Amino acid sequence: MIRLNSFFKSFGYKKVLRSLDILVESGEIVTLIGNNGTGKTTLLRCISTLDSPDDYDVAEIDDYDLRSYSEEVRSRIGYLPHNPPFYPELTGFENLLFWLQMNSVSDADSKARRMLAKVGLISVSDDFSGNYSRGMVQRLGFAMAISHNPTTLLLDEPFTGLDTEGIEIIENLLKKLKDDGCSVLLVSHDSPSYSDRTLKLGRGGIS
Repeated sequence: MIRLNSFFKSFGYKKVLRSLDILVESGEIVTLIGNNGTGKTTLLRCISTLDSPDDYDVAEIDDYDLRSYSEEVRSRIGYLPHNPPFYPELTGFENLLFWLQMNSVSDADSKARRMLAKVGLISVSDDFSGNYSRGMVQRLGFAMAISHNPTTLLLDEPFTGLDTEGIEIIENLLKKLKDDGCSVLLVSHDSPSYSDRTLKLGRGGIS
């Protein structure tokens, strides 16, 4: 569950997020839309603890405060940024294996193979990821985001570069995660049909 109340974030004199209130329940998919520059990516980065909010009354993941329990919060979050990080000189398998080992996931070798199969990359798992298309990189990033079984998933434009097959794969995985009780906050230009709610971010707040 994601719970934010009176959440603030500024860059210098520019107030990006002002007294923001958001609640995403367990097993709920919420889509966040808004014009470029309204703070959607900033919000995801703050929730994931990559950036720090200026102030808040409440900011919790599964009742854990973002600041007081940052390590616990990070262990519960899967985050897919707009440009997923990867090492182009490594294969898709090696990238995912490295990520799993960094997160101390047990049986990382077989887990990496299973995750790559889930996102439809098993046939190219031993190819250098530097040769992957944009959509394939997106699938690899999604596999990384969900590989440690997060309770909360933050997705920044997850369908970027995906073809029809890729979109279907990601959508089916999202529906399964929802059924399993995962809280999903998804940034997109359009709200998918399976989203439970759509929130519009503008002028620092929800409208």
